[in-house]
Amino acid sequence: MDNNAQVINRFESEIARYNRWREDLSGAVNEYHDWLERTNQIDIGQSVRFYDLLESLNRGRLMIAFLAEFSRGKSELINALFFSSFKERLLPSDVGRTTMCPTEIFHDPSEEPYLKLLSVETRYRDESISQLKNMPVEWSKIRLNINDTASMRQALTSLADTKRVYALDARMMGLIPMFDESGTGPTEEDIVEVPAWRYAILNYPHPLLTNGLSILDTPGLNALGLEPELTLSTLPNAQAVLFLLGIDTGVTKSDLEIWERYVKVSQPAKIAVLNKIDLMWDELKTLPEIKAGMLRMVEATSKALNLAPEKVFTVSAQKALVGRIKNDADMVVRSGIERLEQFLANEIIPVKRQLLAKSVSTEIGAMMATSYQGCTQKLAANVKQVEELNQLAGKGRHLVTRMWQQVSVEKEAYNAALGEYKIQRAAFNAKRNALIDAFNPAKLDIACTRSLDAINGSWTTPGLTRGMREIIRSINVEFNVCSKAGEDILQLMERVYNTFHERFKFEKMEMPPLDFESSRIKLKLLVYETEQFCKDPVNIVMTEKRYMVRRFWRMLVDQSRKIFNEARTETERWLQNVPMPLEARIKDHKAHLEARLVSLGSINDRGGAMQEELHKLQGQRRAIEDELQLISRLVAKMRDIGAAPKT
Repeated sequence: MDNNAQVINRFESEIARYNRWREDLSGAVNEYHDWLERTNQIDIGQSVRFYDLLESLNRGRLMIAFLAEFSRGKSELINALFFSSFKERLLPSDVGRTTMCPTEIFHDPSEEPYLKLLSVETRYRDESISQLKNMPVEWSKIRLNINDTASMRQALTSLADTKRVYALDARMMGLIPMFDESGTGPTEEDIVEVPAWRYAILNYPHPLLTNGLSILDTPGLNALGLEPELTLSTLPNAQAVLFLLGIDTGVTKSDLEIWERYVKVSQPAKIAVLNKIDLMWDELKTLPEIKAGMLRMVEATSKALNLAPEKVFTVSAQKALVGRIKNDADMVVRSGIERLEQFLANEIIPVKRQLLAKSVSTEIGAMMATSYQGCTQKLAANVKQVEELNQLAGKGRHLVTRMWQQVSVEKEAYNAALGEYKIQRAAFNAKRNALIDAFNPAKLDIACTRSLDAINGSWTTPGLTRGMREIIRSINVEFNVCSKAGEDILQLMERVYNTFHERFKFEKMEMPPLDFESSRIKLKLLVYETEQFCKDPVNIVMTEKRYMVRRFWRMLVDQSRKIFNEARTETERWLQNVPMPLEARIKDHKAHLEARLVSLGSINDRGGAMQEELHKLQGQRRAIEDELQLISRLVAKMRDIGAAPKT
């Protein structure tokens, strides 16, 4: 394999590795689910949880978002990073505004390659992009012939389509302000040019995309401001944001606006890319002089963005693409793209792995630990029972009778404890129901109504701020109530755990508290986004301000509802996990006592049944050992899958 092939395959191999890891994780979850079904240890509700978890793993795409002002070479960088094997520019790239609408790129193997385009006129309506994705009739679909370069190029040039409309219509869609920076603007009957499409979806069969990568191409400051869904939902869910700048211009005022408004406070990893370094390849300068000039730009960018220098990269996307198309390894190396690819492979992919591993561990980690614990306890109980019978071998029947009576007393004491537990369980159920009721969606509807009241019918940016703060305040009040209820439930169950530990030598157990910190952080980000939206000069001068404020408020409500429902789901999962280990142990201990009584009773009734009982226990032991071996392997596999990848 030549050097250029190695360069091209470096990032692809890491994405493929990530996809294999994801498939291994999904396989382990499936295998554990099947084992639970075979051993009758799973109910319908838990099966649904497993299904949702597997769906989440299958959808666990690695998203990288590209942000930049126009003419920074963003589309060219996407071409160079991901689509150079096409041997052509997959995405249109030229001087000026080549990508006019946000574009989502991925591969769904269950469907043929296509480009879907959402008409800009849908901005007249209330539906979000997410809602419109479920309305096929709203999209213009172009089938792609990936074997025909000319037709591919022609289809993808649609991303740059524009249309001419009256200025009044453009304002009604929220596409232009009433005035420009000079204080003037087009009259209602003037004709203006606007993007033809609101959003685009590209389903393209590329190894990187097939293996789970998705790309979001977001054009310019204005396009981001026009779609609150991008900044409130899509960008926060990305694993990385690549922010492109021109090395010839450095950090301009508009670049800094995008960074401060949309990138700086975002949760994903942030990377700055100084593009077009080929402009500095001056034949009259020495290589050290050129490198020194680029280093100065890196330092200036790092300072301006308050970003670590190692997260500022210098590249020439155009030369990287040309070098790969022409198999010119030297040009690819000089373009600087390898260092960026290496960072993406080594720093970004592991973050997504950790998030997915944590999600799986949170969802079924307690169940798997309980299963392993149950198997080890069954084995220990079996060994103890065999030892007990061996001690009785050759002894008189009266000793067997005495042992049976002793176990009967233990069982009676245990049954009494179970009666006490039923009372405690009823108290737990009452507290659980009260806690779940606190997450009643009707309460959020009330909060939204209060938010509307806070706006006082004035769809202005101050009104929006008041309304948003009311929603956040209401949700945080519910979180505070739920946190206290969670502490109460935890104290109740800890007393129950301690009772069984002291009376029946159950192992010590630690239960995690109910935590809403992640949800509170997301709510704080919504408040920040609201404040930034209200400070945005474009929104201040927009003629149809009511339209923009209403749209933004709807998105805020949608995101608040999503956070609220996620917190409810986490609370329900916590409530299921708290009693689960204890109840599994209660069930196993009861079965063990009953098995001892049956075994001793059989020996007592039939004096020669000792060997038969021992033989039965040995068979049970082999079955338990097989189960323990399987669950131990799954636990180890999950641990290995969740560990950092070996390089």
